[in-house]
Amino acid sequence: MKRIALFSVVGFSLLATIGWTFWYQELQYALPTPLPKGYRVVLPGTVIHFNDTLLPQQHARPILLHFFSPSCPCSRFNLRHFKELYRTYGRQVDFYAVTSSVEDLEKAKKYLPERVTVICDKDDRLARACGVYSTPQAAIITTDNQLYFRGNYNRSRYCTDKRTNYVEQALESLLNNKPLPVFDSLATISYGCAIELED
Repeated sequence: MKRIALFSVVGFSLLATIGWTFWYQELQYALPTPLPKGYRVVLPGTVIHFNDTLLPQQHARPILLHFFSPSCPCSRFNLRHFKELYRTYGRQVDFYAVTSSVEDLEKAKKYLPERVTVICDKDDRLARACGVYSTPQAAIITTDNQLYFRGNYNRSRYCTDKRTNYVEQALESLLNNKPLPVFDSLATISYGCAIELED
């Protein structure tokens, strides 16, 4: 009888550990990222003012800001798709990866294409200006510094649903002088790893 009880306890503990691991690795990233206190929605058409030490206020090509955290599983799952976007649009759009710390900046350089400029937004001014509070997220800025799109790359964590390649569709529209497509809510509801925006 004691042996059965012991096996039951061990079995239950093993199942609980597996369940917790699944939640930690999968479910937490399937839920929307909680809004930070004092979050301010930034709508398309808003003029983004750059800190010139990070980005040039004057630029001849649109900018794609890729908010990236090397420690975020979602950011790493998104890498293949991001690299494909860079290969396709890198001659027409300036790509920047944005990290929150100098340590992340150095790590990000190992993951991202060599020609993508990695910048450190340590005070999160750029994230706030674009309305970004999680990674991975993209912000597309027009040549006249207006926010064209802010949101998710895809509704699928692994960016496998071609119908919801939101960033790709937004880039196509912008480069063809068309209005931003009407996306479903999954395009802009942030999922992934929270950026700890400081007050």
